[in-house]
Amino acid sequence: MKNTILFYFLFGMITIGFGQELSERKTNYDLDIMEYLDKSTDQETITFQTFLTNSKPFSKWDARPVNHQSVWLFNTIHKSSEVPNFIYGIFSVNKYNITKDEALKMPNQFLAEATDKKSVLIEHLKGNVKKFQDVSKLIGESDNTIFLNQSSQQRIDNLYKENDKYWQYKIPSDSPFPMSNTIETNLKASFSKKQVSVLNLLKELNVYAAIKTTKGIFYLADGLTDNSYGFYFTGKGAMETDNHLFEIIGTEKINENFYYYIAN
Repeated sequence: MKNTILFYFLFGMITIGFGQELSERKTNYDLDIMEYLDKSTDQETITFQTFLTNSKPFSKWDARPVNHQSVWLFNTIHKSSEVPNFIYGIFSVNKYNITKDEALKMPNQFLAEATDKKSVLIEHLKGNVKKFQDVSKLIGESDNTIFLNQSSQQRIDNLYKENDKYWQYKIPSDSPFPMSNTIETNLKASFSKKQVSVLNLLKELNVYAAIKTTKGIFYLADGLTDNSYGFYFTGKGAMETDNHLFEIIGTEKINENFYYYIAN
């Protein structure tokens, strides 16, 4: 795995700078995460499709730093948004034997799909605008910022639920990553009734994740690596375009409170 990582570092990525000093530079958090994922995907049940599902934005294998725009990764500094591309490139080609050409095409195909589905999804929001307003109110009143509801897993901030069991990553205080190679399972924590209400509404609305920022709420209809598309809720009538977790490449205003968005 370490040789594979080195190969992608030398031939596949572009750095964004060398002068910045990051606290994780003297740690092995990046390698620990990659080795953890390598072991986790050794199971026969982890198909390529399962790997993609678990690696969607804000799913359990999305290693993008949420609160850091750049990160020390494999001996150089990268934008946080590049982290899932590292993981996708390494595992799709070397673990799942996807050809390099096919692996490169998939993100572009995903973004084309986002454009193709725009009209249908906009009509979906218009037909369910009251429910979107209701869930936006609940999320706005909540102290939580990440809500994930997939068929295989649920997440509220750093607390996950799978197979009716709650767990979380044990993350070192100086790590910028939202995951680690250690999991805590002996937890007394659980989702509250209000949190469950939000998750149920997301399921009804065919939205797999909702992310609250300081300016609004992103509702993700689907995602691949760092790409996503869906809706954005705003109380001020303006689309958020400066969030490092959502590099917006296309928007369409639906009404005063909602936009359709595509992020690369």
